[in-house]
Amino acid sequence: MQRSITADARNAVRARGAVALVLLLALAGNAARAAPAREIGAPFEFAPRERAQLADAGALRIRGAVSVRASIDGQPVPREWSGLAWSEDDALLYVVSDAGWVLHLEPEFDGGQLRGLRLHDARRLTDVDGTDLPPGRADAEGLALLDADDGQPGNTRLLVAFEGDPVVAEHSASGRRQRMRKLPPPLRDVSRYAGRNHGLEALTWHPRHGLITAPERRLRGSARRAITLYGGDGQQWVYPVEDVDAQSITGFDTLPDGRLLAVERRYSQPWLPVVCTLNLLDVNGSALRIAPLAQFSSARGWPVDNFEGIAHYRGPTFFIVSDDNASPLQRTLLIHFEIVRLPPRGD
Repeated sequence: MQRSITADARNAVRARGAVALVLLLALAGNAARAAPAREIGAPFEFAPRERAQLADAGALRIRGAVSVRASIDGQPVPREWSGLAWSEDDALLYVVSDAGWVLHLEPEFDGGQLRGLRLHDARRLTDVDGTDLPPGRADAEGLALLDADDGQPGNTRLLVAFEGDPVVAEHSASGRRQRMRKLPPPLRDVSRYAGRNHGLEALTWHPRHGLITAPERRLRGSARRAITLYGGDGQQWVYPVEDVDAQSITGFDTLPDGRLLAVERRYSQPWLPVVCTLNLLDVNGSALRIAPLAQFSSARGWPVDNFEGIAHYRGPTFFIVSDDNASPLQRTLLIHFEIVRLPPRGD
């Protein structure tokens, strides 16, 4: 999770937003959940200032984008979107946020281009007894789905990675926790993380390795210039980084062929460029093969924000979302893109 404002200021902003959302739910009650879907996305041009920089998109073709509104008719929309995943059965894009929300969204297309986004539902992530997760345990960062493409609408389950208190938990689509998922020993030790804001971030479900997750920054005591990826079957892969204080893994999802698409963010100070790199990761074997697909830099005129979540949609198309940190200086952007040139798989 990027921090472009001080922790105190950010917490104050979050607290005000949380109070407003609690009041909203108290007023609306269950009727809000039954209300018609509301349009919350406005078309946004995700393109560089100069046409020459379009080559930065590499193997990708941008197929539309929206900027998410902060409120609807004066009512706040949950912000700080960090993880997302598509359910083909439910025809919904699920999103989790830093403040402990799960949103049910419907992307809208025109000629294959993303042009809008409708909010169907917003629920709090809760404990097994239905009580809202408290702030220290509600920071949802990564999302993967189970039973989202088995031909049975309504049985989709959420796998959510939480930062601060590093856990992966299974939740129903309505947000209620069902059970915990066991993490590898290094990820259970909170003292090994680079900080409470550099915990579990990326999460995906792999047909061979089960859950694959990674911390945002390298764990203390691990390789000096690398972030380790952990598979649910005990497999580990080393992801090299040049700058351990600036480079982070913020999200990944699994392609139909078993490779991963990873979001790498490079950010250290507000006055330095923000760089988002999309890499293809081959986890077939113990050695991680990395193939860059695209790189977007604010220094090269791209309207890059704090991209964290990525989700496979259909065929070669994906979504990527930015976490606005509840800051008035940032935006929640949802980008739709297509991989037009997929590198061949290694042996």
